[in-house]
Amino acid sequence: MAKTKTPKTAEVPTAAEAAPAPAPVQPEKHASPLVEDLFAPEVFAIEAQSISLVQGMISIAFSSARYDNSETPSGMKRVVVSRLVIPPAGALNMAVRLFALLDKHGLGAAPKNPTQRQ
Repeated sequence: MAKTKTPKTAEVPTAAEAAPAPAPVQPEKHASPLVEDLFAPEVFAIEAQSISLVQGMISIAFSSARYDNSETPSGMKRVVVSRLVIPPAGALNMAVRLFALLDKHGLGAAPKNPTQRQ
C-alpha cells in the first residue's frame, strides 16, 4: 500500500504582508525654492463645506459657525469664510499628504479595508 501525500496548506499572508504600509509621502519636488511668508493670511474654518470640480479645477469652500447678532434672538449660522481653487494634481497631493498626517497621529482617516466606504 503506497502512502498518499497530503497537500500542504498554503500559508495565508497577514494583512500587513499582503498590503504593506505605503512609503512616507515626500513633499513634491519643485524646480523653484519655497519662500515662506510669515505674514501670509491665515483662515480658521471648521469644515470643508463643499468640494466641486469647476472648469477643470477643484474648488473647496471652507465654512465656520458664527452668531448673527443682527437678529433677535441671535442664531448660529454657517458662513463660508474662504475658498481654495487648486489644480487636480495639487488637490491629489494635498489629499495624500493629509491622510498620511492624520494616520500618523492616530486619527484613522483612511479605512483599514480598501473596500470600506465612509
